[in-house]
Amino acid sequence: MNVCMVVYNLVNNGIGKVVLTYSAELIRHGHAVTVIVGGPCEQEKVDEAVACGIVVKQLPNKKSNTLAYFKSLGKALDEGRFDVCHVHGNSGMVFPELVIAKRSRAVAVACHCHNTGCEHPVLHRVLRPLVPRLCDCMLACSDEAGKWLFGDAGFSVIPNSFELDKFRFDPQARLELRGAYGIGEDVYILGNVARLNPEKNHVFLIKIFEEFHAEHPESVLLIAGGGPGEKDVRAVVEASPASDSIMLLGNVKDPAKLYSAMDCFVFPSIHEGLGIVLVEAQLAGLECFVSSDVPLGACVSDRFHAIPLTETAARWAGEIAAMALRSHDRGKDSFHVGSLEPFDIRSSYRLLEGAYEVALDRKGGRE
Repeated sequence: MNVCMVVYNLVNNGIGKVVLTYSAELIRHGHAVTVIVGGPCEQEKVDEAVACGIVVKQLPNKKSNTLAYFKSLGKALDEGRFDVCHVHGNSGMVFPELVIAKRSRAVAVACHCHNTGCEHPVLHRVLRPLVPRLCDCMLACSDEAGKWLFGDAGFSVIPNSFELDKFRFDPQARLELRGAYGIGEDVYILGNVARLNPEKNHVFLIKIFEEFHAEHPESVLLIAGGGPGEKDVRAVVEASPASDSIMLLGNVKDPAKLYSAMDCFVFPSIHEGLGIVLVEAQLAGLECFVSSDVPLGACVSDRFHAIPLTETAARWAGEIAAMALRSHDRGKDSFHVGSLEPFDIRSSYRLLEGAYEVALDRKGGRE
């Protein structure tokens, strides 16, 4: 099977991780994958893709050179003669890509929603009803994300999957990373791993930490991630009374070990398609304090604590402090029965491959 993944950017974010993880698994099972990018590419992610055998094609920037992007996309899809064109996005704004894919030589068109919010809600509402008509296969990272884009049209949930064992609590990694950052074992670390975008709500996260730090000065906030909001977040940190105890780590190549260094995970996101970092954090044995706007699909254990964003930063800090006083066995499993299986790439890959096969069968097979 020859598959094309169409994404806006290839950076260290949730969609980028999902696309590369599934693409690598497709290749491992004998399929060919090309990733077409219409925006920023981080060389690190390109190198990661190429190392797995993925072909990466970067087109003119969709936002700054829109017409050239659409022309290049149509040409790339025609020349590639793909069995499946898999378009990834967050809203009805994927409509132009779907139109081009439908008119191309690609046999089947798949659309994959990764979020429950977007920057252009009005355009989303206008374009959303048209999306199902252009798809042979509709996919989403969660039930909430699927309903956001496809409504009542039939879609399949394909979880954001990964290698589970990689994120298990590692006591040695905890010691090494704390030593590398100059943080003692007696310091309580609040952590966050997320792209620095407004919807991740880092300003409120910092307010929560300020409240917590005022009562528990032997504490540190680690924020891992980069993105367009980095300058704004850095300014908030510099103005914070707790600035000396907040560390902006930037993009972390392999955050798996970072979770082991933390004591809890704080994620006050405004909206999410799923929030895969929460599953990773729970695997590492972290208590997770989460916005109640995050889909419950990310709740795989008793360590998931949902708090409304309407609550004050002081309330959030109080919840974290109450949990911090309790003793925890990070290595002890407390997962809900069957909750982790959907996130295991070895099993969820079969869902994606099966969805492709069904779409191709409906179209009468490959050309």
